[in-house]
Amino acid sequence: MSGQNDVLSERNIVAFSEAAFEALHAETFQAVWTMARRLCGDDSEAQDVAQIAYLGVYRYWRDGRLREPPRHLLFRVAQRAAIDVLRSRSRRQRLFQALPKDPDAGWVEGELREALRRLKPKDATLLMLQAAGGFSYEELAAIQGQSVGSIRSRLFRARTQLRKELYGERR
Repeated sequence: MSGQNDVLSERNIVAFSEAAFEALHAETFQAVWTMARRLCGDDSEAQDVAQIAYLGVYRYWRDGRLREPPRHLLFRVAQRAAIDVLRSRSRRQRLFQALPKDPDAGWVEGELREALRRLKPKDATLLMLQAAGGFSYEELAAIQGQSVGSIRSRLFRARTQLRKELYGERR
């Protein structure tokens, strides 16, 4: 911190203003992005983590719900977002490992095929579009005519249900 009258003082929580938020961003972005990059190991995922963290702090601060210095919340949210990204990646990798490796076999065979059949058709289709087509959340939202948040939520529920179908109730 540069001085006692600094806008981002660690001792007190200043009132929200665009200038204060921009100062927080300018002062902390490199550190937040570096932390996220080291945790995630990917530039794109680090950008997503930083965006999630800044958006969270912005909303809390703007709405007057900030109960701690914004820097503290920012780094905590960034760390949790990075962990969520890693968990999501791990779940996707486990699902993709369950896919058949033989290129001559049908795309989905065996237990996975049966588990997908037990899902709602819309959920199975969404999972297949993401897995087979490699579509991003934004692309899936455009295809389905829904918001990105809705697609993320539907995919989360579909993956959870597929995991239950494949492996039982364990997480």
